Amino acid sequence: MRVLVTGASGFVGTALAEALAARGHEVRAASRGPLPDRLAGRVIPAAMPDLAGDDLAGAFAGLLDGVEAVVHAAGLAHQPAGIDEAVMRRTNTAASESLARAAMAGGVARFVLISSSRAVSGPSAPHPLTETAQPAPTDAYGRSKLAAETAVRAVLPDAIILRPPVLHGAGAKGNMARLARLARLPVPLPIAGMVGRRSILSDVNLAEAVAFVLARPNAAGGTFHLSDGAPLSLPQLIAAMRQSVGRAPGIAGLPVPLTEWLVARLVPGLADQLCRDLVLDDAAIRALGWRPAESSAEGLGRLMRGASPQTRL
Repeated sequence: MRVLVTGASGFVGTALAEALAARGHEVRAASRGPLPDRLAGRVIPAAMPDLAGDDLAGAFAGLLDGVEAVVHAAGLAHQPAGIDEAVMRRTNTAASESLARAAMAGGVARFVLISSSRAVSGPSAPHPLTETAQPAPTDAYGRSKLAAETAVRAVLPDAIILRPPVLHGAGAKGNMARLARLARLPVPLPIAGMVGRRSILSDVNLAEAVAFVLARPNAAGGTFHLSDGAPLSLPQLIAAMRQSVGRAPGIAGLPVPLTEWLVARLVPGLADQLCRDLVLDDAAIRALGWRPAESSAEGLGRLMRGASPQTRL
């Protein structure tokens, strides 16, 4: 199958392009920057237009020439400082709709939109989230992703929407990179009382899910939550990271209020995310037969060691 992967130079897009090429797909890897060395000779590079720009229709039509499936991973993965909501909407929402329209006009049979758990929830939720939960994004990023889902679905009813939680693996950025730096500190961490559970997903497992839904006609039109499996608390995350590089967990206990105060200072802005639950119910995609290819511990180990995944066939 000829597959267009957008955002192929990013953490997510690279994993997707690599995994699809390993399965024998002809991958057109669209990016605004240079592709990583590990994709050299395995994909067909293509120039990605500025998603916040105007007149995307012509650029997308050229990218889609001869393409049978689209995996749209390009966009803003969070709200950078100085980027207002209007730019988020142009980049994550309007551009996704334009690509969907170009795909419809070009007769592309399959379209997969990489969305986010933040399209349906803020940084925490009191109950596990199913795909039928009433969406309640709490920031510009989440609102832009939810609007992208709605716009793409209106154009392409059979589009497939994937909602991953926070992603990990070698080269992960953002919050998981910050946690890895915390895990590398050569001191015990007094976080044993932090029982908030988080669903996480490795780049390998996201790529496996994309390959899975592309190959399953009965996935058409579905929205699917993804996770590695059982959610993990912050102590479990740190312990898994440290054990992956041969260290003891080094987890100590303090009263919960003091622990939350300490975490707020060690990793500013993450206390609410790390101290409370955000669990995704991924039963819908598992009912179709999908299973993660690796455990959370394996992906967290790659994050700590900086090692790329072995290609899985």
